[in-house]
Amino acid sequence: MTDAAAERELADINVRIGLEESKGDEASKKWLHDVIAPMLAFRRASGKLDGRIAYLKSIQESDPRETTIEAIHLHGDRAIVRCVVTMRTAEEVKRYHNLRLFVRVDGKWRLLGWANEQI
Repeated sequence: MTDAAAERELADINVRIGLEESKGDEASKKWLHDVIAPMLAFRRASGKLDGRIAYLKSIQESDPRETTIEAIHLHGDRAIVRCVVTMRTAEEVKRYHNLRLFVRVDGKWRLLGWANEQI
């Protein structure tokens, strides 16, 4: 896979993460389960640290998320993705800066680390 193809794939995955989180249904949870590595370090915007199981249990239908990719840095079978996730409600707009660490395992990208904070 070329670097350009890997970057496109990672961009698609990151946009889809937000879409699936917003849907929050069982199919979405399955997709998220499959894209997350067996071990996940997840820092919520609140500062709380969660693992894979706690993150997946927290998924439920919510307001739509829009993900804007800032940068993707490839390092062999590792990648860092910087993106901003925007959530809009009738009352407010919230924006979150995300840093996501992916590793390629058996040819598939898996989310290994994720830290975000509100901006």
